[in-house]
Amino acid sequence: MVYTCWVFAKRGICALDFNHILGGKQQHNGNFEHIAITALHNKKYMAKRYSRSVIYGSAFLALLLTFAVGLRAQEVFYSAPQKEELKTLNFDIIGQYHNETLIFKNTKQRSYVSVYDEQMKLLRDVELDFMPNNVMEANVLAYPTSSYIFYQYGDKGIVSEMVVKLDDRGNPLTKPIELDTTFARNAKSKIYSILRSEDKSKIMLFKINTRDETSFVFKTMLFDSSLNLLHTTVFDLPMPDRNDFLTDFYLDNKGNFVFGQGKRRGPQENINQFFLVVKPAAADSFARSEISFDKITLDEVKLRMDNYNNRYLFTGFYYDGRRTSIAGIANAIFDKDEMAWTVQNIIPISGEFREDARGENNIKNAFNDYFIRDIIIRSDGAFLVTAEALYESNRGNNLNRWDYFGNSMNSPWMNPYWGGFGGAGLYGSPWGWNNFGGNRSTRYHADNVVALAFDSGGKVLWTNTIRKSQFDDDADTFVSYQMINTGDGLKFIYNDYAKREVVLSYQSITPEGQVIRNPTMRNLDRGYTFIPRFSKQIAARSVVIPAMYRNYLCFTRVDF
Repeated sequence: MVYTCWVFAKRGICALDFNHILGGKQQHNGNFEHIAITALHNKKYMAKRYSRSVIYGSAFLALLLTFAVGLRAQEVFYSAPQKEELKTLNFDIIGQYHNETLIFKNTKQRSYVSVYDEQMKLLRDVELDFMPNNVMEANVLAYPTSSYIFYQYGDKGIVSEMVVKLDDRGNPLTKPIELDTTFARNAKSKIYSILRSEDKSKIMLFKINTRDETSFVFKTMLFDSSLNLLHTTVFDLPMPDRNDFLTDFYLDNKGNFVFGQGKRRGPQENINQFFLVVKPAAADSFARSEISFDKITLDEVKLRMDNYNNRYLFTGFYYDGRRTSIAGIANAIFDKDEMAWTVQNIIPISGEFREDARGENNIKNAFNDYFIRDIIIRSDGAFLVTAEALYESNRGNNLNRWDYFGNSMNSPWMNPYWGGFGGAGLYGSPWGWNNFGGNRSTRYHADNVVALAFDSGGKVLWTNTIRKSQFDDDADTFVSYQMINTGDGLKFIYNDYAKREVVLSYQSITPEGQVIRNPTMRNLDRGYTFIPRFSKQIAARSVVIPAMYRNYLCFTRVDF
């Protein structure tokens, strides 16, 4: 029997056919990025509202549910500490194959794939002897029956980008393939970045020459999912002002290279001009389209690909003119068929929502600490935005909003010759998180999360606040959250404090936008401190979460 289910993924929602749903159970292979949503039949989902919410519309997530899901307790499984796997270990959670979890790991002396069973007992380590000791970065792209590991390393002034295909057991299927090389002044710095389209049909390797600060030179190489080269090109992007910046980079399902270019009057000023930049898959040039809002300036800007409706989504907080308090959220949608901005609106934040989300700030500055974290697009064009309150409490530090972790507005061009903006992150390892100069008097805070649901025209459906209060001294490794979907809604996993101990907790949000604060997770062993932000969902109700045990990096599996 084949069922058509609505799928809620971190990069969007799409309709897929599943033929592995048997007896209410689901079999999954490979990197679990699209998660089936099951539904409540002939029932009303009743939940106590945890915080006051401003409801602007009904069931934003209706139609996402298709099979009944019962409540179940969590099961937590821990990997045993390994003597080589200290907190400096680089890692990337590949995914689940044949009920085995594969995790890529890298130390200065060794690269390997660890294979765990369903209880996180180590079955074997697959040595990746082809990788040199001087690997600067590795990115794993997982597919249903295999995966690619891309890595770059430097040797004698040359940086090389290589790739090897792995099977579903972690074993190499090919010898290392050289994709590109670069002569570099600093052969120990990252040069290349990897992007993959949402449907996994396209892969892009790119690098940026930033020697001339007024004109960046891009080289892009577009591949299909079998790594056949489709197109390569070099183009120049003018960067006439030192305060110009670029956003995150994306690859849509058609192979178009997409990002944003913004301008500010000064390094600590608001954004007063913004362009959408698109380089078509088979073109050797790019097109820019300016978006302008009257009488406002912008804070951070986020772009997302709406592959279902052939559109690009723009969203971000805004200020009234050059003022310093966030006034609301601005949305815009670029239609690729019409080659025009078809939606532009600004939505002021209501006083009631400000009161609900303000935390320690006053109402006027309620949203000044919030940064957009997740954007999820539904197949009909509606979308969900989450933002988290992030700040530090050292008054002697002159940081502003542009300096906080996770903000794409930071200039990534640290290498004076070549630069790249991370497509898949630094191995998925948390040890690249900010320490802001190693100031030991700094305390890092990650507080409330707000969720805002919008229709396909960018108008508000509902809003709500997920309340939490986190802090960590010296580094921000253990704060913030990860959002996953387990079939009965969205779960926000984070560290909380209980009786002076750090414990793993989660809150849920229902299809109607109601927030449920769940009891503290059970079966948690003492001595483990979780790192939720770098967790990864590997199955419909399973997530792998890195954790520290003393000075060792371990991995836990939580089944909901």
